[in-house]
Amino acid sequence: MFTSLFLKILNMEASSSKSRPREILEKLETREGVVVADLGSGGGYFTLEFARLVGRSGKVYAVDRNAKYLDFIKREAQRHGLTNVSFILAANDHVHLPKAGIDLIFVRNVFHHLPEPARYFANLKECLKQQGRLAVIEHKEKHGFNFVSLFKHFTPVNTLYADMEHAGYSWLQSFDFLPEQTFNLFGLK
Repeated sequence: MFTSLFLKILNMEASSSKSRPREILEKLETREGVVVADLGSGGGYFTLEFARLVGRSGKVYAVDRNAKYLDFIKREAQRHGLTNVSFILAANDHVHLPKAGIDLIFVRNVFHHLPEPARYFANLKECLKQQGRLAVIEHKEKHGFNFVSLFKHFTPVNTLYADMEHAGYSWLQSFDFLPEQTFNLFGLK
C-alpha cells in the first residue's frame, strides 16, 4: 500500500508541468518503432509515455532494482492496454538488455544512486545500437534545507561528464529548460 502511494507520488511529480515531461519527450524525438530502456523506472510515468509513443512496432524495457516497482508498472501498463513493455529486475551493476538492440537509454534522477556510474554505463554500451543515445536527467545541486541537498540526490555536471567520458560515451547535446535538473544526451564514442 505504501509502495503504491509512493509510486503514485513519483508519477505525479514526473508528470507535473514543473517537470516539463512534454518537452523532455519532444527533445528525445521518440517515435514509432523505437526501442527504449527506462533505467530506474520508479513509478513508470516515462515508461508508459514511451510505450505510447513507440507504438506496437516499438518496445520499452522498464528496468528497476525493486520488484514491487516493476509490478506496479506492469499493472498500470495492463490497465492502459500497453502490451509493448517488458520488465527487467536489475542486478547490482549489470542490466540484461539485448545487445545492440536499444535506440534510447533513459535515466532520470538515478545517476546519483549508482555507486560506480562509469562502470555501470560502460557495461551498457553493448546494449546501444551504433547510433543509439543515452539521456541523463539529474538533479542540480541545491543548497539549504531540502531533500536534494540533505540526501545528496544530485550529481555535479562536471562529474557526470567525466564519468560518461570514462565509460566510453561522447557528449552530444544539453538542454537547459528544466529548472531543477540537468538534461544531457550522450552517444557511443
